[in-house]
Amino acid sequence: MANDIFNLAADTLWKRVLTHLIEELSELTVMNHFGMESRGISLENQVLTVELPEDKDGKLLLMKFSFFIENALKAADAPDGIELRFVNPQPIVPALTIDNSVAASSKSGAETVLPEMTFDSFVEGPSNQFPVTMARYVATKPGDDVNRTNPLFLYGPTGVGKTHLMHAIGNLAKKINPSLSILYTTSENLLNEYVRSWTSDANKETFRQKFRSVDILLVDDIQFMAGKKGLQDEFFNIFNALKDNHHQIVMTSDRAPKEIPELMDRLVSRFESGICADVDMPAYETRLNILMMKLRSIPGITLNPEVLDFIAQKVTSSVRALEGALSCTVNYARMFPANMSSAVTVEVLEKSVLKNFIAQEDSIVKLTCHDIQKAVCDFYNISMADLNGKSREQHIAIPRQVAIFLCRKFTDCSATELGHSFNRSHATALHACNVINELYKSNDTKIVTALKSIISELGRSISELERRED
Repeated sequence: MANDIFNLAADTLWKRVLTHLIEELSELTVMNHFGMESRGISLENQVLTVELPEDKDGKLLLMKFSFFIENALKAADAPDGIELRFVNPQPIVPALTIDNSVAASSKSGAETVLPEMTFDSFVEGPSNQFPVTMARYVATKPGDDVNRTNPLFLYGPTGVGKTHLMHAIGNLAKKINPSLSILYTTSENLLNEYVRSWTSDANKETFRQKFRSVDILLVDDIQFMAGKKGLQDEFFNIFNALKDNHHQIVMTSDRAPKEIPELMDRLVSRFESGICADVDMPAYETRLNILMMKLRSIPGITLNPEVLDFIAQKVTSSVRALEGALSCTVNYARMFPANMSSAVTVEVLEKSVLKNFIAQEDSIVKLTCHDIQKAVCDFYNISMADLNGKSREQHIAIPRQVAIFLCRKFTDCSATELGHSFNRSHATALHACNVINELYKSNDTKIVTALKSIISELGRSISELERRED
């Protein structure tokens, strides 16, 4: 009975923590990273133990979200000094303690790279070939200013493998030269340590030396520096110190440097001074290869090819969602004997096992013409009246054609309906789609840049342009 009470208290506390995490990070982010089935299983001796789904990595969660987790624990009225421990079937990570010292974040393992995240375990495809090539080069020749690969700035939507590539760089660099000092952190952790460092002059100096003395600095989610002037000033000095000493800097973000709001111009120029590589959501073939590779690493489970094909076709929002859908399917398959893989059918997945995943994917796709028109107007700095007006001047006509093209790709509107939405004829709408499609396929720099930026602003991936045939 006592254990049941402890378990109930643990799960109640964890549910409160999740509620605060959702408020800070969004429900989709929390569901993708922590899983719907996570639960508090023990609250004893000032340690809250949380069981995660088997496909979730507690160490990575503590690396990426320790700042938010600490705040959520406090907001949930957790006892002072409580430790949070994540477990799967077996405990896999050390505890994270709420602490006010400058070294507190090191307890989350934030300074280490994850050994399982290597280039060998990363599935390469057309959408990520350039960033993977640059990441390998940086790992073999860190701090190479001659070829201007320092810094390396990896950007793209969430869940496409930017963090994996960052850890792969650290692992390969360490394998080649074990003497290298490599530090991985997130911008949230960086902010956390920066704030703590102001408690004393000694802590300030410790903070500065820690980040300026490493051979390779890996900073995840740099976009969270937006609007934080003090942190940006400090990172500017860290960046310069590392660059001057030919030490490698690698950063990830959900957008290109110049698109991060409230980021100092001098940081933007420095982030762009090396290699900026766009990591996009993989196309269908790559998604299928990812599923096949993941499945090979799971002993005793066989799935029919049409099942993997179905998942690759339906789950397109992120690699993380793709892996989550596979995990749900594998858990369902484990209910049957090894020779009963035929019981896992596309129909069962669609109507039951992956019903929520598919609904979530479908909800993401539902964009309106108005959503797209507004995003295009914001990018090109024109008015809706201009976009839908009669002007044929190029600075208006091109944005209009881009908007029609994107509406054709991301909505269910017919060419006739698109014509009405833009006060144009059916033929004009089709012509606009053809013009932009040809420019995109020919890798026209201005059009490709515009499409990537607008699609990212809409919360989608440019690889989804391939999803619908005109």
